[in-house]
Amino acid sequence: MAKPDTPPKQVIFEGEEAGAGFASPLMDFIASAFLLLIAAAFMAGSLALPVPGSLATAPGLLPFLTAASLGLMALALAWTAWQRWRASRLLATRMAPFDWDLPTELRTLALALCVLIYISALQILTFRTDFVLGGFPLVLSAFEPVTIVVLVVIMSLFWRGPLWISLTISIVWTVFLSLVFRNMFHVPLPGS
Repeated sequence: MAKPDTPPKQVIFEGEEAGAGFASPLMDFIASAFLLLIAAAFMAGSLALPVPGSLATAPGLLPFLTAASLGLMALALAWTAWQRWRASRLLATRMAPFDWDLPTELRTLALALCVLIYISALQILTFRTDFVLGGFPLVLSAFEPVTIVVLVVIMSLFWRGPLWISLTISIVWTVFLSLVFRNMFHVPLPGS
């Protein structure tokens, strides 16, 4: 029987193995080195592909960008491992202000519902606004705000980090996808 004055144990990080916490800094260094090697190999391979037209139509552009983002994530992993190794303790992760403790089945159902709402919202909410920012023509359509909101909700279901991090990741990723597909590949996005 627990003492009544003992505070309940607080869950800090929940990954694939609940309660496992972070990997050791050494394991993260090894993983980041491996990921950097893979990213470099794919970037080199994509640069070796022929460019039949312009850079926007190059077949190696998307693999290069994907490998570059993998390399950046590997560097971020190495940086956090370095900081944890230097501090000789695990980094503390703050809980999100809305701490849901949903079972896996309910989270999966919520994910399916989020995807259904996302697809429906992009079909119903259609608008497009063209504007110029810094001499660069940009487009704002329903894709951007709907995608940002849905990504924040999905990350909140499966990750217990601060809301501002989820929001920042959602905004940066959505703007990046929008710019790449609209301006480089000239592919119209849903909701516009």
